[in-house]
Amino acid sequence: MAFAPRKGLRKHSGACVVTKTDLLFGEHVTQSGICSVCMREGKCEIGRKAREGTPLYPEPFGIAQFGAEKILPNIEDIQIIPELWGNGVWFNEVSTEVKIGGFKALAPIVSTGLGSTKVASDIGKIISAGCAAAGIPRVIGENVLVTFGENGLKELIDAYKSAQRGYGAIIVQINANEHKLGLDEIAVRLGADAIEMKIGQGAKQGLGGEIQFDDPVAAEKYKKAGYHVVQRGKVFDRHAYPGDLSEDGLRKTLIQYANHGKPIWVKTGLGHGLLKLIEVLDKIKTEQGIPLNSLTIDGFGGGTGMSPWHIMNECSIPSGSVFSALGRRPKFDLLLAGGYSDGASIAKGIMLGADGIALGRSMIIAAFSNKETGIQNFVKALRDEIQMICATQKVRSVTELKNKRGNLFALSTAAGKMFGLPTEPKNVL
Repeated sequence: MAFAPRKGLRKHSGACVVTKTDLLFGEHVTQSGICSVCMREGKCEIGRKAREGTPLYPEPFGIAQFGAEKILPNIEDIQIIPELWGNGVWFNEVSTEVKIGGFKALAPIVSTGLGSTKVASDIGKIISAGCAAAGIPRVIGENVLVTFGENGLKELIDAYKSAQRGYGAIIVQINANEHKLGLDEIAVRLGADAIEMKIGQGAKQGLGGEIQFDDPVAAEKYKKAGYHVVQRGKVFDRHAYPGDLSEDGLRKTLIQYANHGKPIWVKTGLGHGLLKLIEVLDKIKTEQGIPLNSLTIDGFGGGTGMSPWHIMNECSIPSGSVFSALGRRPKFDLLLAGGYSDGASIAKGIMLGADGIALGRSMIIAAFSNKETGIQNFVKALRDEIQMICATQKVRSVTELKNKRGNLFALSTAAGKMFGLPTEPKNVL
């Protein structure tokens, strides 16, 4: 008997298609996630853990990408209130061009770090070429160097450069392991327009990047490069080091990266200490003259090619919540990631206060659906949707949406508190 989603904060209760588990009586589940009537051997997540003795990961790895199912107040719980007063705007005349992270882009969109997982790497060159043709920046994600070597990394950079037409940029992401391998120097030498320091991500903040594989030779290669490798039967898990974070260490790394004369981006997962991180980054940028141009904040709702299921569901909150807590804005762009996939959600993120939105899983879907043209078409559709939202606000440029936070309405008290938005019509009408 297939289980039925339980109403409440979480869609699944101790079982999910993602973990290849099921419930005997899915419509009758206790608050613990266990069936109210349990017939001994479990088909649920408890039973699978008992049989295998390991945390559960989404499946199938390598041909799919995954996102959490837990329901938190999110961007969909925000409604846009149209502006009545002012001059009307033809939506197709609205400009979506922006300068984001120091680079011109045809839309306030970035293809965020897609790294060495099979589902992303199989179409890596397609994503590069598609993003370049669409005029948006593309970030090459972590662990590409150690997995595919310099030639593999160069192919992704060259694919972008060959299709670039005056907009966008190709950025190479660097995690803690890759920092020790000198990826900053390698990336610049291979033609990267900028480098991105990775501190974390929304789908598994506090854990390093992960993949699964079955090649013992590759396992030894990763171990020699400083990665943590765990063997589970005939399968290996590779884990990147999550990294350390201190003000002195951050300053030292950013100074090193600044010596290359390229713009610097930073990406982090949303977590405790985020406001301090923003403050410290702004301080270092000012005191050292660092060309730090952008911080991407990845929150709950972000996807991945591999992450423990309980971490994806039980950690972090939506990235847009940062603007309900942030005081003085830093002197660099703030990008949001995690849970954005259409023009309306992108517009809402910008209205909350973001300079741009980073997309991950949706770019992979677009690439698999129609290759390079799929990404171009997808970005074009997003631009049209954003233009329509701008028209409802009577603004002629997407950059003006940042002044329209007052036209956002939270559909619940919880969403209002999460995003710092009004929940009573009298406050927006």
